[in-house]
Amino acid sequence: MTRMRCTLVAGLAALALPSLLAAQATPFDDSLLPRIRALAASVPGERPQSIHVMKVLESAGPLRNYVAVDDSTRVASCFAVFQIRWPDRWIVVDAALDSLEIVRTYGARSLPLFHQDRYDRLQQALRDADRIVLTHEHVDHAVGVERGPYFATVAAKTLLSEEQYQSLLDPKARGIVRLSPDSAAAFPVLRYGLLYPLAPGVVLIKAPGHTPGSQFVYVRLASGKEVLIAGDLAWQHEGLAQDAQKPEATSRSLGEDRDAIQPELEWARRLWQGGEVAVVLSHDSRLLDSLVTSGVLVSDFDLERH
Repeated sequence: MTRMRCTLVAGLAALALPSLLAAQATPFDDSLLPRIRALAASVPGERPQSIHVMKVLESAGPLRNYVAVDDSTRVASCFAVFQIRWPDRWIVVDAALDSLEIVRTYGARSLPLFHQDRYDRLQQALRDADRIVLTHEHVDHAVGVERGPYFATVAAKTLLSEEQYQSLLDPKARGIVRLSPDSAAAFPVLRYGLLYPLAPGVVLIKAPGHTPGSQFVYVRLASGKEVLIAGDLAWQHEGLAQDAQKPEATSRSLGEDRDAIQPELEWARRLWQGGEVAVVLSHDSRLLDSLVTSGVLVSDFDLERH
């Protein structure tokens, strides 16, 4: 924990600036990517070698359930988690949900879609991770760190942003499991403005809208490939292609801030169309498969120290 506290202090000192979020209407303009790249390069050390993806649950549904388009084509969906790998360590992004929460939130019929063996591997990856971050607070991204066989170890490595911490303590919208004050005390809280250099080549980007604590994770690999893990900014890549958010009724029921999401979506769309940065969406199974095929992502977690 001493090492972690030192890292947090160093990162905050590097960003001792007025909040960019307050300084302009939206920080998601064409000047943002150069700033992210510069910050990613500012942390000394070897950049990560690979990003691994694992689908803990797989399902399918009409496209119009995920994107505000009039299209009933059935598309594959999933609950995915990510592992940013160095030879001797890793960072886990997101923590999925367990079978108990699947039944509670989605009903018992969803259990056959759940891969218990993969969730068990995820718990091992969380236990042995160097650090853990969440793209946001929803059950399908956060429950894996809120309870489990290694809770004390996992919680101590999970960096909750201030917004995530407050949202989990006092949820304002559905889909978030409330943390008890005793459990919340086990998590270190990361306070930052717009950007935070988490590790060599890795930068957190504050992106509230889907939830109060939503954030993106930018990764520049040792190979030079650039990846933006955008969580639930959109649920399918058609949202990026057509500049379309989630269906409005669904968005409102989740308590999303659609005005905040729109510039984030437009910015990610420009990155995606430009081809320099691969945009990763946590629930788009087709997109994740294509990124594995193209070599941007690696399928399954690697739990060995090399």
